[in-house]
Amino acid sequence: MGFSITWCAVRTANEQKILETFELSPTGKTEEFPESAVSMAQLDTGWQVIWCNRYNSPLITEKILADISHDHDVYLCLIEEHVMASSAQFWSGGERKWLISHQGENGPMGIYTAGEIPECFTAIKLEMEKLQQAEGGDSAVVDYLFEVPLKVAQVFVDFRHDEECPHISNGQFTVLTHPTMRKGFLTRLFGK
Repeated sequence: MGFSITWCAVRTANEQKILETFELSPTGKTEEFPESAVSMAQLDTGWQVIWCNRYNSPLITEKILADISHDHDVYLCLIEEHVMASSAQFWSGGERKWLISHQGENGPMGIYTAGEIPECFTAIKLEMEKLQQAEGGDSAVVDYLFEVPLKVAQVFVDFRHDEECPHISNGQFTVLTHPTMRKGFLTRLFGK
């Protein structure tokens, strides 16, 4: 079993504005590990992290990222461990500033980049390439290049999906709901 998730970090203390922008509402429940469909954690570093237990979640659109990034820096990470796909993007000033992605379903295929890549990228990529070569290169069982986008985002947000994060306020994620999640199965199926 592996992660198939989307997480988004917004640098702001205004949790209510983030919830409104993403059309999310707290359910009143909390959890130590984000097992619900959507949850949010406040980090003591100033970041709000929205966690969706779905790869490329439709709740986090480019339009929303552009809108919210007019006033707040935003990082988005997509992780699909079943096919070794990962990506990280940074949004600011209403536009995506950079993107780093890796598709590894058929072995470590390299890294795709776009935009003004941060300085830490080169050192992280070289470190992961060395580890990959030490394990047998493209024929290795492990895919270290998968780590590159995630490690770059971690430099800025100090959060990673598969590591304990001491910065989570109260050590809890708040369980959230979205209007599309409140409809019952038959309503979603038949549109009534």
